[in-house]
Amino acid sequence: MYHAAFVLNAAFFLVNKRILASIQTYAKYMKLISIPFYHKTSFAMLHLFKISVLSLLLYLGLSGCEKKDDGKIKITFRLNKAKGAGAVLVTYNMLSLDTLLLGKSTLDSNGFGIIETRIEKPVFGHVNLQDTYIPLYLKAGDEIVLEADASKIGGGIKVTGDGFVISRFLRNIQKVTQNYYNHNAKAIWQIEPAEFASIFKLYQNELYKEAERLEKEEGIAPEELDLMKKKVEMVLYEYQQHYVNNHYSYDLDDPTIPADLKKVATTLPVDSVFFDKNSYDYGQILSSYLISGIHGPLGKLTDKMNQDSLDGHWLEVSDDFIQKMTLSPFLKRHFRAANINYWLRMDGLSPEIAKLREDFYKTPVSPVYRKTLDQSFAKWEPLAPGKPAPNFTGTTADGKPISLSSLKGKLVYVDVWATWCGPCRDEFPHSKKLVKEFEGNDKIAFLYVSTDSNIDTWKKLLPDKSVPAGIHLHQKQDGQPDAIWEKYHLWGIPRYILIDAEGKMLKTHAPRPSSDDILPLLKGYLKES
Repeated sequence: MYHAAFVLNAAFFLVNKRILASIQTYAKYMKLISIPFYHKTSFAMLHLFKISVLSLLLYLGLSGCEKKDDGKIKITFRLNKAKGAGAVLVTYNMLSLDTLLLGKSTLDSNGFGIIETRIEKPVFGHVNLQDTYIPLYLKAGDEIVLEADASKIGGGIKVTGDGFVISRFLRNIQKVTQNYYNHNAKAIWQIEPAEFASIFKLYQNELYKEAERLEKEEGIAPEELDLMKKKVEMVLYEYQQHYVNNHYSYDLDDPTIPADLKKVATTLPVDSVFFDKNSYDYGQILSSYLISGIHGPLGKLTDKMNQDSLDGHWLEVSDDFIQKMTLSPFLKRHFRAANINYWLRMDGLSPEIAKLREDFYKTPVSPVYRKTLDQSFAKWEPLAPGKPAPNFTGTTADGKPISLSSLKGKLVYVDVWATWCGPCRDEFPHSKKLVKEFEGNDKIAFLYVSTDSNIDTWKKLLPDKSVPAGIHLHQKQDGQPDAIWEKYHLWGIPRYILIDAEGKMLKTHAPRPSSDDILPLLKGYLKES
């Protein structure tokens, strides 16, 4: 009977690692007991005592231990000074570099809160809390605690629980890096190459010391230690790439670029593991290379071509350029997807970009790419040709309200600009010529939308002879419910938009006034209407 009870209890006992300590404690304790066994009764009593102690330990151990869910991560907040604060846990989209929400929590009146979520694989991410950024390496099954840190290091927040050593390493890397993107009140890319080389050496040494400290820590799995060492190299690579691209204005053919820096800027680390773990540093390296290593050289090749003839065709030209590059299959797929996403953002929806996405999907495509591209296309779908143009309102210089919808019945050429925007005002002479071409034609309206933060500056400029005739309105962007910047997904100005007489979208990115294409385009649409 006692033997059966012991076996049954031991079976439950072994399922939880924490209870192994109880076994060891029990064994040591029993070795200290020295009772002579003079007869069967004494032996039976001792055996019963052992069973009773063991059963009690089992009960206490099992009742005090809750088995982890190996598919989840759990982050507990115990931050009295952050009462009522919102906390979010995110990782990164490796195509768009947007953050991906994993979970969120609002801390209660005691500063307590919990985020629980499932993750399919280990990833890099971070917690945002009251403008404090806490980098983490997240693994399924982790239980992490963020609590007050009396030492005030790291924003007064201490990370404990699973993976706290790696979290501390990542925060130290972050802290060191913050000190090296500016130097003597200058952005790092503004200093000269020789000085940058000295600063880079100091930065490199500091990061290597952090890696050495991590290596001395106990309990770090070899593969995780190797990953964090590679993380340091990625951070250093991105730092050099950032310097070259900005100091030399993405011109990688500049003969003054030092050889070691040019090598960094013109080659790429191929690391699908870092990509799979959502390493923002690696994503940033790939994103920068799309501009400096692909669009830059392509631009030089097409410099002698008619630029107007390339308008609307850059997507196909750049996709063809990527497919002919000597890249690993992994990088070639990535840059094709990134290029589609880039030009969708630049030019909006078009039959050409829809066709290219369809062609890209004919080959095996990572779920990350498909999901991101589908989301990007869905975002732009409301602005597709033929869809109702989102209405927006503003005020004229004399304070009268005006809206896009009030111009229904006319072909509307929208020019989004600001007084401080040089490229916007450079187009004004061409705008004046364009307006004159349609003088007296009441079937077309030229609508100029100012996004100036200072409305008085805009009003003062309007009487200037350089400003083209037309309908001028000002629209405040911050806090404006129908802000054109948001409604039309503006990423910069000038932006030109074309809307038909029925108030439907024609082009989210219409040709600029100086383009040879705009006059025949407008005349063609007027003829059709």
